[in-house]
Amino acid sequence: MMTPLALNEKKCAAHEASIRSVVDIAREVRIHLRDTQVIFGSITPAARDKSGSFRIRPWGLKSSLDILFTDVTVASPVKQMGWIQHRAIAEAQQAGIFTNPRKVDK
Repeated sequence: MMTPLALNEKKCAAHEASIRSVVDIAREVRIHLRDTQVIFGSITPAARDKSGSFRIRPWGLKSSLDILFTDVTVASPVKQMGWIQHRAIAEAQQAGIFTNPRKVDK
């Protein structure tokens, strides 16, 4: 029987592995952070190291961000989208108003 601490460590490792699998494979991603912020962006090549974080360049912004795997609740690859939708997302991120409308408490 596993102790609660061991179970929690196993759950955290599995969560990080699922986030890492998206970041390692996809080039364009949507990530939901624990603070309800949503970021659409491009994963940079420096992101593919073995540290506990990855680097993303949000659409519409010039600077990249370092994101810890533990700060991410959901990560998913972005499918092909039209330029109008891409531009609208970039403008929302520039304005700093792009957050997740759903509650993510767990």
